[in-house]
Amino acid sequence: MNGLASQEFDALRQTIRSRGTARPIMFLVGLATWAATLLAILLLLQNPIASVVPLLVLLATFETVRSLHLGVERIGRYVQVFFEEGVGNQAPVAAPAWEHTAMIFGPGAPGAGVHPFFQPVFMLATLANLLAVLLPAPLLVEMATLLVPHVAFLVWIIHCNRKMRKQRAIELARFRQIRSALAQ
Repeated sequence: MNGLASQEFDALRQTIRSRGTARPIMFLVGLATWAATLLAILLLLQNPIASVVPLLVLLATFETVRSLHLGVERIGRYVQVFFEEGVGNQAPVAAPAWEHTAMIFGPGAPGAGVHPFFQPVFMLATLANLLAVLLPAPLLVEMATLLVPHVAFLVWIIHCNRKMRKQRAIELARFRQIRSALAQ
């Protein structure tokens, strides 16, 4: 690797490292903020419509975590294609080989780590957020109306999870296509 390529590789790995570290931190900070907001709503503002406030905190936290993850994945696929792969998309035997190794390891080891979006926690938190709707004893119309954003958020989480599972393959193919076009 020449000097400029080495600097680019180092910068990209540093970006992956920093965003990878920021993701669980943002998750924990966001979840703590959501919990504090929900508690404040439950104690001080017992009105079902107030449940939307902690739900928005939860949504903002989810989107922050999701964007950090998607960015890391995209950079990882770029590193894989432009720094690790040889002719014919062959996986390297020697360093740098982290991205290839991580992709091979991931699918073969179910339960080897946490969900990248912390999906189960967000889904449980969304259900817990319904306490702010249910505890003030809402009218049926209030309850039905406020279930809509909660269910919509749950559907969004599931949708994002499905898209995330396809992201690696799609972006890997796209970066290979770009590399081929640049080589011509």
